[in-house]
Amino acid sequence: MRIAIDGPASSGKSSVGRLVAEELGIGFLDTGLLYRAITRRAIDLGWFTVPTTAADVAGAAYAQVRHDLTELARSTDAKGSGSIFTMVIGGIPLLDAQLEAADVELYVPAVASISSVRDALRAVQRNVAARGGSVLAGRDIGTVVLPDAECKIFLDATAEARAARRALQRGYAVGSAEHQAILASLIARDAEDRARPVAPLVAAADAITIHTDQIELADVVQRVVAEARKVAR
Repeated sequence: MRIAIDGPASSGKSSVGRLVAEELGIGFLDTGLLYRAITRRAIDLGWFTVPTTAADVAGAAYAQVRHDLTELARSTDAKGSGSIFTMVIGGIPLLDAQLEAADVELYVPAVASISSVRDALRAVQRNVAARGGSVLAGRDIGTVVLPDAECKIFLDATAEARAARRALQRGYAVGSAEHQAILASLIARDAEDRARPVAPLVAAADAITIHTDQIELADVVQRVVAEARKVAR
C-alpha cells in the first residue's frame, strides 16, 4: 500500500502522514525534508547570499548554482526505516533542527523549482516507497512521484487557517505581527508552488480532497486511514 498525501504548506501533511503510517504500521517520509537538506547545505556552502526566487535561479547567472545543486541532489538519500529517516548528503547526516531554520524557509522554494533537482530527488522518494508499504507527503507525490499510488489524498485549507495554525505552533498570538508575516509567507509560497512550471502544486485527478480548516487532526487521520483501508480490501 502506497499512500500519497499532497497539499500546500502547513496543511497538515506531515502530521497526518506520520499518524496514518503509525496506525497502518507502514513507513512515512516527509519528502520536503529532502529539499530542505539540499537548501541547508547550499546555504552553508555560501551559494545563496541574497534573497533568491524561482525566477532568479532559472536565469543564466545561476547556471553554476543549478548544476551544483543538482549534484547535491544526486548525493542525497533518506537513511532509516519506518518513520525515522535522516537526510544524508554525500554521506553526511543533517539534523532535523538544521532543516527548520528561517533561512531554509527563505530559499527552499527556489531550490524546489529546479527540474534537475526534482528529477534526482524523485528517485530517492521512489526508492523509499519501494521498500514496502509507505506514506509519502509532499506537493507532487500523487501527480509525479507516485502517480500509480493506491491511495491519493490532497489536504487543503485556506491560507488564513494555515497561518493561524503555524503561528500557534510557534507560540505567536493570532493577529500578531508574527502571524501576519507567516500569512504573507504562506500566500507567497502557495503562488510559487502553483505557478512552478515543473511539478506544480495541484491535486491529482483521482485524489480525495480533504479540507482541514474546521477538522481536528485526529478526524483527518481517521478519514485517510478509512480511505486507505477501503482501497486495500
